[in-house]
Amino acid sequence: MKAKNTAIVMAKALILSALVTCAMVALLALMAYLLHFSDGKINVGVVVIDILACLVGGIVAGKGMKEKKYLWGLLLGILYFAIMFLISFALSGKAGGSATSYITTVLICLGSGMLGGMIG
Repeated sequence: MKAKNTAIVMAKALILSALVTCAMVALLALMAYLLHFSDGKINVGVVVIDILACLVGGIVAGKGMKEKKYLWGLLLGILYFAIMFLISFALSGKAGGSATSYITTVLICLGSGMLGGMIG
């Protein structure tokens, strides 16, 4: 596959992942406001959002690529985590979480992106 087509497919997958993230975060915020969620429930919601966003992006990346789809889903998970980390760092001005939470989050993004690639 040509590099230009690869970049377009991955850009579409990342944009769709970002849209899923935005919609789900808005829904989680509304639910947290109306139902008075505890911090624990919000943290679970964020993990579910990461899983669904990477899964959907991995499916799109897998459908766009015809070979080694799981690797493209894995790449999507890496890019998704990197972008979310950079946005978080830019907004807060510091790294924020513990190393354990970053490792857990990156593994969640990698795994769900790769699974999405296999499904796609």
